Amino acid sequence: MDGNGRLSRFLFHQVLCQRGALQNGLVLPVSIVLRQNESEYLSVLQAFSEQARQYWDVTYIDENQFQFEFKGHEALYRYWDGTRCAEFMARATKQAIEQHLKEETVFLTRYDEIYRRIDQAFDIPNTDLSRLVMFCLDQNGRISKHRRKQYQYRVPEEIFDALEQAYQSVVTES
Repeated sequence: MDGNGRLSRFLFHQVLCQRGALQNGLVLPVSIVLRQNESEYLSVLQAFSEQARQYWDVTYIDENQFQFEFKGHEALYRYWDGTRCAEFMARATKQAIEQHLKEETVFLTRYDEIYRRIDQAFDIPNTDLSRLVMFCLDQNGRISKHRRKQYQYRVPEEIFDALEQAYQSVVTES
């Protein structure tokens, strides 16, 4: 996604914070939704920018410089119709809240519980435990042969089975 996309996501969060709909510093996971619907997102962004480009003369100077000259009226930017953008972002926000925040909450809850159980039972470095829990979650409760071999001299063998058992237990309980 281009710079306009980053700018639009920043402005989106800025407006939500200014209006009190989102606490300052918080970010909704809308980027995930935008990536999943990238063609629609780009279409929404281009709906305005393609029309506005006809009012700009752009002259190439060299590989790092361009000259931009606006030939239109400032009302083009002051009174533009952002309905499509607003509707799209409203749908993205709803999906981010109803789907992705819930999924992230489940993931983090499972991560914390598996980590806690293994940490209480074994004495291993936090970084190794953190990575192994992530690997286990990423592989739906399995520690691959590759990861077992990679960590065989860093952690006791029984940790791998304990991680898989903790995963199954946590998933069953939730």
